[in-house]
Amino acid sequence: MHPSLSINTLCFGAGPLDAHAAQVARLGATAISPTLEQVVDYGAAAGKMLRDSGLAVATLTHRAFAFATQEDGIVGRERLNRTIDLAETSGAQTITLTTGGRAALRWPEAANRFAAEIAPCAARARAAGIKLSLEPTSHLYADASIAHRLADTLTLARLAGIAVGIDLFACWTDSDLEDSIIAAGPDIALVQVSDYVFGDRGLPCRALPGDGAVPLDRLIPEILRTGYSGYFDLEVIGSRLQAEGAEAGLRRAGVWLTELLTARHN
Repeated sequence: MHPSLSINTLCFGAGPLDAHAAQVARLGATAISPTLEQVVDYGAAAGKMLRDSGLAVATLTHRAFAFATQEDGIVGRERLNRTIDLAETSGAQTITLTTGGRAALRWPEAANRFAAEIAPCAARARAAGIKLSLEPTSHLYADASIAHRLADTLTLARLAGIAVGIDLFACWTDSDLEDSIIAAGPDIALVQVSDYVFGDRGLPCRALPGDGAVPLDRLIPEILRTGYSGYFDLEVIGSRLQAEGAEAGLRRAGVWLTELLTARHN
């Protein structure tokens, strides 16, 4: 696999971190993206185990921050601070998160509150050399985020002083996607790659790169033209990958993406 590719453990479903690390290593990827829960469950030796596996940690999946009330913010900061500590010990370069829900707040109020509540964590992460990567997500996850378009995600990230992750599955239909990619350039911390097949309706319904309608062969070169040099994280969740088999499907996707990235770099 191309050295810029990482594999997100969400591709494999439930399972222990060491088993998933072994699968990622067998596939020939150089980096892994585990969930927070996996690292916690494995314990203090997680970082050493991953290093011994020869794997870098592209990102640690934190899931939702919380900010809608003052009490939510306190809980959200405590949890995110623990994730920052785990990112340091595991060697994670970024932490991927969503904002959390906004309850009854209007969007501008929610954006300002999110930025204020996460600010101490943003400062702590910067001091540790770790990027907090805010990703867009489907509007069907409105309970977990207020950022669904890349442009809105970038607005929030800059307001909060954090980085942005581009989950192409979530934002590939944005009308201003190309402009948003250019604008996000210096703030991109991670790119998550999967595909979508027309007609799929129920989440999760991610397809393997190259199997669907997302114009990855255009979008990935556009991201690279911004100067982005980080990881492209394979995050494929749903029945399509399960039917093919995780390792077989991810190996095929790795070949497809390697050819695309190699052609772009030559």
